Amino acid sequence: MPELPEVETVVRGLQETIVGETLIDLEIPWEKAFSPDDAYDSLMGKTITTVSRRAKFIIIEFEKGALVVHLRMTGKLTPVYPEKHVTVILHFQSGNALYFQDMRKFGRMVYTDDPQNLLSHLGPEPLSAEFTPTLFWTMLKGRKQKLKPLLLDQTFLAGLGNIYVDEALFQAGIHPESKAGSIPWKNIQSLHGAIQSILSRSIEAQGTTILNFSHGDNLSGTFQTALQVYGRKDEPCIVCETAIKKIKLAQRGTHFCPGCQRMYL
Repeated sequence: MPELPEVETVVRGLQETIVGETLIDLEIPWEKAFSPDDAYDSLMGKTITTVSRRAKFIIIEFEKGALVVHLRMTGKLTPVYPEKHVTVILHFQSGNALYFQDMRKFGRMVYTDDPQNLLSHLGPEPLSAEFTPTLFWTMLKGRKQKLKPLLLDQTFLAGLGNIYVDEALFQAGIHPESKAGSIPWKNIQSLHGAIQSILSRSIEAQGTTILNFSHGDNLSGTFQTALQVYGRKDEPCIVCETAIKKIKLAQRGTHFCPGCQRMYL
């Protein structure tokens, strides 16, 4: 599933290609991909004013209302006509189009008058000025959950997914099964810095492409070459040479170094 850096990469591409376009038609080859059913008239003739991101959601705003898109596992937004798996097509006055391609058909596009209200359940953005080490400490204080599942909870902290949580915990030297409320202050500071550093670096690399992620005209991200634990089961740790271990945690494959990452209980 695309995480924050991949969605941010898609958004930056869309900002350059569809802002200013006026919608003149909407096709929905896969009806479950779009809602509500009566949004057609509200969208016709409207011009796209901005494209932004909130967590893993893409927000395409018009003069009034917005389309909120979640790519899920295999969704892509592309200006180039795909031969297969098209679920929604936006046709513009210029003759251009935007295609929602989704092989597994889990992705969704929703029209709403108030995108901020629709997404109000989400936690803070990890790259925002609001998300300080002090706020992070306050958020973790008293929590009894294991740390990794909590970091994956979008209502707790928005945008993080499996890859970047594993990488951030490794960089901060914290075991993923640690009790969230037991992390010392200095390690919270380290984890906060690791989250922001890894996300920023991945955005610069236009995301991580391991299986399905691509953006624009089928371009791939390059951050996969910088991954230090994710996908490296049984390979030697780059720091201590201990074999990287993979376990199942909160139904997610979880990679960590038993030698470098300390458990806090």
